[in-house]
Amino acid sequence: MQVNVIGVDHCCAAAVREKAAFTESHMLDFSSIIMELGAAEAVILSTCNRSEVYYLLPEAAADEQAALRSQIQQTYLEYFQAAQNPELAQAVHCLSGSAAVRHIFRVAAGLESAIIGEDEILRQLKRAYEFAHRFHNTDKVFNHLFQEAIKCAKEVKSSLKISEIPLSPGYIGLKYLEECCGGFAGKKLLLIGYGEIGQLFFRYARELPLAGITICNRSSEAPLAACAEEPRANYLPSGQAREVLPQMDLVITATSCPHLILRREDMLPRSSERPLYLLDMAIPRNIDEGLNSLPNYQVANIDVLKDLSARNEASRRRLTLQAEQLIDRYIGDFDVWLARSGQDGVIKSLNQSVDEIAAEHLKYLFQKIDVTERERTIISRTMQSALRKAVRNPIISLKSMDDADKRRHYSQVLSELFNGTEE
Repeated sequence: MQVNVIGVDHCCAAAVREKAAFTESHMLDFSSIIMELGAAEAVILSTCNRSEVYYLLPEAAADEQAALRSQIQQTYLEYFQAAQNPELAQAVHCLSGSAAVRHIFRVAAGLESAIIGEDEILRQLKRAYEFAHRFHNTDKVFNHLFQEAIKCAKEVKSSLKISEIPLSPGYIGLKYLEECCGGFAGKKLLLIGYGEIGQLFFRYARELPLAGITICNRSSEAPLAACAEEPRANYLPSGQAREVLPQMDLVITATSCPHLILRREDMLPRSSERPLYLLDMAIPRNIDEGLNSLPNYQVANIDVLKDLSARNEASRRRLTLQAEQLIDRYIGDFDVWLARSGQDGVIKSLNQSVDEIAAEHLKYLFQKIDVTERERTIISRTMQSALRKAVRNPIISLKSMDDADKRRHYSQVLSELFNGTEE
């Protein structure tokens, strides 16, 4: 079995990342496609900074795995029409085996994030795994891998407290706007979109001396509940966002809308006394960057956060080295588990053989003697228990072998002796 990764991340521009973004329906569609090709399990993570497919190839010869991996990679490129988008094709990264496993642990811990140590990625990865699990796209290996990666990330965060040094994207985004506008006192903020990122911005914004916070969102339930707890906040349907722009000083967009919602041609003139500062946190982007060519409009996208996080880079790097040591321990345990789980098929075959032998002999025995139902149950359980004990010691010995080659050899022998199949 081999773990693999293919996708794009914050190392490429937002304009490139948005071309490889997955909606939930696309996640189900692409997972189905690659599992039909031969992938055993799949999880897809799609955030504003990262769009990656994690997939498991079944046990096979190295050349067979390489051929299947190449086929899945080609399918990914075709799915996003990379041939028509050479920048996307160049940005795609692929990892296999131990490198892919380490990557998943690092992603969960925030060590692969644009802002190292940020907290949102762990929740996003957990949600991606739970989504895949709910639709039966994960099984034993990915269940164990992602649960261990999430557990490791929680330990990294609690023991090293990296997130207390790096700033979350929401906080950095607001600090950027503060620097642009010279302070929040008396300013009005328009927040378009109230998903996970929008809610994060709202939580931070409540602590600022803003004159008002307007939430525009397609659904009203969550925004209205939030506004009920904040007297400066009010809700408007998403269709009214452009109508209130003239009264706003700051705009943050964080929607899942696949197209632009604020276009250059729809903007009204702004006075130099009241410029408008906009931050686009969405992928695909929500704001036409052509607004920058208009007087008194200033637009930035999520990539600006990378530059602002540099102030704490040295401290985060030092803690990252300690986090890597913790990840090494978890990966070592996972590698041992994965190697030994390869014998599960042999063990299952042994137990099936025992059960078949027991069933065959019990059938013959009960044809020869007359017993009550209670006696039949006692005899059946006793015989099955005795036969299971006969293979118990070989199973224990097989599981406890540290030598991987020796373990595979004995698995093959046991499989052939009991007419099973090695998986």
